[in-house]
Order: sequence, then C-alpha cells, then structure tokens
Amino acid sequence: MTKHGFFFFSLLTSCLALSGFMTEAYAMQLEGVVLSREGPVADAVVTAYPDFTSLRTHQNGIVSAPGDKPGQYRLTLPEGKYYLVATGSEQGTKLYGYHGLNPIDVVKEGYHWIPILVLPRNSASCEPGYPGVGGRVLYKGEPVANSSISVYSLSEEPFRGMGLLTNTVSEDGAFWFDLEPGEYVVFARKRFGGSAIGPIRKGDLLCYYSENPIRIPPDASCEIDISCYPRDDLDAFLAGDASDPRGRKELERRAASLKEADETNSMRLIAARRSGQTAISGRVTDLAGLPLPDLYVSAYPADGVPLFQMYVLRMKTEYMARTDENGSFVLPLAEGTYYLVAREMVGDAPQAGEHYGIYEGSPNHSFTVRPGEEMVDVHIIAEPIMP
Repeated sequence: MTKHGFFFFSLLTSCLALSGFMTEAYAMQLEGVVLSREGPVADAVVTAYPDFTSLRTHQNGIVSAPGDKPGQYRLTLPEGKYYLVATGSEQGTKLYGYHGLNPIDVVKEGYHWIPILVLPRNSASCEPGYPGVGGRVLYKGEPVANSSISVYSLSEEPFRGMGLLTNTVSEDGAFWFDLEPGEYVVFARKRFGGSAIGPIRKGDLLCYYSENPIRIPPDASCEIDISCYPRDDLDAFLAGDASDPRGRKELERRAASLKEADETNSMRLIAARRSGQTAISGRVTDLAGLPLPDLYVSAYPADGVPLFQMYVLRMKTEYMARTDENGSFVLPLAEGTYYLVAREMVGDAPQAGEHYGIYEGSPNHSFTVRPGEEMVDVHIIAEPIMP
C-alpha cells in the first residue's frame, strides 16, 4: 500500500468510527411491554414507522428486539417522531395494537417505557351495496354507546379532531358513514369527562380499526368491528385472572414514560390559542324547559355561508362541547361568525327521533364574536326529529 493509500484508508476508518460513535450517541432507548387482556404477549413484536405512509405500506420500519421477560421489547431509535404498532398472537388469534399517542415524539432526554395494548384483528366484510362503511364499536365485547367515531382521509395524518366525518355511536354500538370509494382511517373515542373534543385522558377509550386504512370499493358496503382499550388503565383492561406485569419499578417507569403526555401537540396549541379569548355559554332544553344533558353543542364557521343549510353539519369544526346534567354548556371560540347547533349526534344529517336544535337569535341562525367577547345565557330548544 502506498503512503497516500494508507493515509486515505486511515482517514476513512476514522470517519467510519466517528460516524458509528455519533449514531450510537444519538440513538434513543425505548422499552416496554405488549399486553393483551390475558397479560404479556410472548411473541410480540413492536415496529416503529416514521410516518403513516410507511406504516400503511410496511416499509421503513424499525423492528424491536425481545426484552428480558415475555412480552417485553426494546427499540433503539434515532431522535424523532414514530408510529408504534405491536403485533403478536394468542391461542391462534392474531393481535394488533396501535399506540394512542401516535406519532410519539422520541427525544434524547429521559427514559421511555411505553406499554402497548393489543386486541384481536378484525377484517372488513364488503358486499355489493351503497358505498360506505358501518359496523360496531365494542369494549370487551359490549357496545360503546354514545362514543364519537371519525373517518379521516389519508391526507389528514395524524388523524386528530373531527376528520372528514364524525358521528355519534348509537346505543347498540352501531354506526354508518356514506363514503366515496377510496381509502380511509377510522377511529372511535369515548371520553368520560363530558368533553366531545380534546385529548384522550386516563380511562377514556381509544378505538382503532386494526386494518386501517380501510378501502371502500365502488358500489360496495363494508362492515367492521372496532375494539377499544382504556388509555393508561391496566386495571380496567386486564382480565381478572390475567398475568399482571407490573413490579417494583412501575412507579419509576411511569414517572419517566410518555404515557401521561397529551394526545396531541395540536390540542395543546388549540387550548393555548383559546385561553382568555371569546366564549359562548348557555343551556339546551326541550320545549317544556327541561334540561337536555349529554347533547353535543357545535359551532360551525359561517364565513362564506350566508344561510344555514343541512350540509353545514358535515363541515369540520374544532369547536364542540357537551351539555352537563343541567343542559348547560361553555364553548370557547376564536373570532368569527358561526352557526350553533345542539344535537345528540355529530357529522351527519339529523336522524329520526334525535333531539336537534339550532340557535334562533338571528334570522339566518348565525352569530358573530370578537376577541374578548363573551355571549352568555344563550338558550337553544332541541326537539326530536319527526320521521
């Protein structure tokens, strides 16, 4: 080897060594456990994808290594955001889990212990018919009544807020959406705190269709079941005789984990933007003046829509609240003109028998708010829709 060749080889070796050192220095260690209702899933594998397109096409994923105990996993990731999904099996049943905080922001600081809950996979059944998707929302095999279910287009990643369409699940857990042929992502959520929007908190139910995105063929109706799990509540999730993986380190892991983070950065931004700004408050009653609890009160942007039409109910809005036991509501708003609607469901045309009412304080049902203003004592009368 010539003198120049030796120098080049030495320089290349040094660069490679430095590159390896930098890669190791900026690799983040993420650990956790994959749990079904029966306990740790022995053959579980967790994959981290940099975006939903990669998840959908099963490309560019970083696959976990087994941890010290059954069901545990380890992932070494560069700093960044990732969609975490888990797969496994139990007594011949295929399992799937989508972490409710996806995409998770993996940063250098701290130690990340992230449990992932898995449920049986469910394939769609499509038959000739009117294009759309329907089915049931279930938790432990029982209907999740009055949960909200949303359909998103693929361009709406990371799938927060109202989405393309949002509706309310009926008492028997059933739902239906009319959809054009295409691919969609379906989520359902049950918030027990009374809010219709905002982060999923401890104990709330997150329901993700295991085969997302679902493809709606032309002239076909598809049926799916969507199973739910409670966020950050293993006691509620695990069966009574399940193997509980928690030990002495659980409190330390919990304090260092991402489990208690807000569901979305965008929701934090919305909350910050609303803080100290405009609000509207009032009550929803029936004709006799009796309060109507658990109704959704939604403010739909009216700019460019001079007269209220039913298609407005299909528009997206981030401004939504739910009435309490007295029929009262408080709804923070940004500056603008809105239509205000109270009803039992959202995202579709009113259904027969559903309580429905609209703001009657102006000829075209709209109102305008300005920064710092507060509208109080707004009264909406909601009546059942006749067949």
